[in-house]
Amino acid sequence: MDAYRMQSASRQATVCLGAFFLILSAMAESFSKAEHLVSDKLKELHAKTKELFSISVGPEISYDLRGLAAGQANYRKNKIRFNRDLLEKYTREFVEQTVPHEFAHLVAYLKFGRRIKPHGLEWRSVMIAFGVKPARTHNFKVIPSRRLKRFLYRCECPDSSYELTSIRHNRVKRG
Repeated sequence: MDAYRMQSASRQATVCLGAFFLILSAMAESFSKAEHLVSDKLKELHAKTKELFSISVGPEISYDLRGLAAGQANYRKNKIRFNRDLLEKYTREFVEQTVPHEFAHLVAYLKFGRRIKPHGLEWRSVMIAFGVKPARTHNFKVIPSRRLKRFLYRCECPDSSYELTSIRHNRVKRG
């Protein structure tokens, strides 16, 4: 009876393992060619970082960023978010500029500490070490993902008024 149970458990493990690899395979297929290029670039940057700075950076990556930003690095969470739409539309430029840009933020914070400026000398030195021009912004043509309502604010100054988006207007209301 014990041999029978062991055989049954072995079959179940084989089936589960097979299902796991099918899921992994399906996930790999759902990755776009552009995402594979990002992954390859990140591996390259990881190796360069180990070689040049003797530190290891392995951030969590997501493609859920929308709007005007191409990427966003969060050193506290060790996470990089990328804009999938911009990645798919401008793949080569995105992989060559945006991926190292965001990765360099994490490297700079790990190497030089949290009190550095986001695009300061430390970040620029990391970008140059990666062999990438240290540009603060991208040049992609972007369509905003949402249109915000605007509110007109006037001050005591003559002929002066300011338009604030609903985000800032709500901040003003909250104090």
